[in-house]
Amino acid sequence: MKQLATLPGGPRGFTLVELLVVIALIGLVTLVSLPTVSSMFQVSLGTASREIATTMKEAYNSAMITGKVHRVAYDIKEHQYWVESGPTTTLLDTEATREKEERRRKFKTSIDGAEPPSSPFSIDKSVTRNKKSLPRGVEFEDILSERDKEPLSEGTAYTHIFPSGITERTLIHLKDTQKHQLTLVIETITGKTRMLNGRLSEREAFGDAK
Repeated sequence: MKQLATLPGGPRGFTLVELLVVIALIGLVTLVSLPTVSSMFQVSLGTASREIATTMKEAYNSAMITGKVHRVAYDIKEHQYWVESGPTTTLLDTEATREKEERRRKFKTSIDGAEPPSSPFSIDKSVTRNKKSLPRGVEFEDILSERDKEPLSEGTAYTHIFPSGITERTLIHLKDTQKHQLTLVIETITGKTRMLNGRLSEREAFGDAK
């Protein structure tokens, strides 16, 4: 049986020209795929905003039907949100009332050693059975409600909804890993959610300032 002849010097490797062609092709594929990846994150950002808007509408309807105060909770660090309901007598607290209540609870604990009472709110399983997570790559940048002087970038923020239909005015800033930004504007009277591209300030979103 005849053996196949081989070139002198062993197997032939890639030439410089061939390597340059391969590198150029890789660069071209990467360049073409980048807009697709960017679009994918924009879709996730849009999906997140629509799901939050739907949850807000369901919480609003539930408050009107049941007569209970509802609130949408946003866990900024964990990128989650859910709906809670509480007593009809719940009032919209402010930074000052929260500080006053905290001092009262600390004083009561120091006097009788009793544990502070738990929150009157609990997750409303008729609206959100479990906590909802934002799509992968999307997160809360910060949230500004009527109760706060400055946007919250950590902890838990809330949007309260009362049986009368009055809703706590809220500004939610979402972002993704590709640095796209989107602003959710929750209106006071109707409880409706507007979705606006980019990061809008309070004045730009509502046309005024507190």
